[in-house]
Amino acid sequence: MGASRRAGVYIDGFNLYRRALEQRPECRWLDVRALCELLLPEFDVVLVRYFTANIKFVEGEDPASPARQRAYLRALQTLPGVTLHFGTFRSDRRWMAVSPLVLDEDGAPRTVRVRKIEEKGSDVSLAAHLVCDAMSGLVDAVFLLSNDSDFVDALRLARECAGAEIGLISPTAAPARSLLALEPDQVRHVRASALRAAQLPERIADEHGTIVRPKRWSA
Repeated sequence: MGASRRAGVYIDGFNLYRRALEQRPECRWLDVRALCELLLPEFDVVLVRYFTANIKFVEGEDPASPARQRAYLRALQTLPGVTLHFGTFRSDRRWMAVSPLVLDEDGAPRTVRVRKIEEKGSDVSLAAHLVCDAMSGLVDAVFLLSNDSDFVDALRLARECAGAEIGLISPTAAPARSLLALEPDQVRHVRASALRAAQLPERIADEHGTIVRPKRWSA
C-alpha cells in the first residue's frame, strides 16, 4: 500500500465548544489529536491547529472558568503535533436596539445597555494557516472542524490554488449549507461517542508540574 495522505486539521475552538461540548461537560477534557485520528483513520494526521482565545472572568459567569480553560490549554500543549493559536477575548458594554424593534416617540429605535462578549482574530488566523499550509505542501488534505460559514473561501482556495483535498468535520448533525455547497471531498461528524472515546488522561505532567482534570469536567 502507498503512503497515507497527510492531513492537517484546523479546529475552531469556540465553535467546537458551543456546538458539541457546552452541554457535555464530561467530554470537555478532550484529546483533540486522538479525536482527529479517530475520525480520520485513513489519513496520517501530521498537524492539528487549535484556535481559541484566553477567556476572562465575566460578571454573572462561573469565576473558575478561566482557570479550567488554562488547565486544558496546558494539557493540549503536551500533545505531539498540536499547536495553539490565540485571538483576543473581549467583553464590553454597548447600547443596542431591543428586539423586537420598538420605536420611541421621535421614531428612533429604543435601546438597552447590554454586555457583548466576542472573540476576535481567531477566524482570520485559522483561514490564513489553512491556506498557507496547503500552499506550502505541508499537507495533502485540510480538514476544517467548525460549522462557521466564514471559512468557505479558505477551503475553496486550498482546493483551487493548492490542489489540496478539502474536508469538513462538523461539530453538529447538520453542517452549514454554504460549507456543504463546496462539495467537500470528506465529511465527518463529531458524535458524542467519539468525544467520550477521545479523553485526555486524568493527570498529565508537563514542565511546570501536574495538570489535573477539573472536577466539573469529571465523567
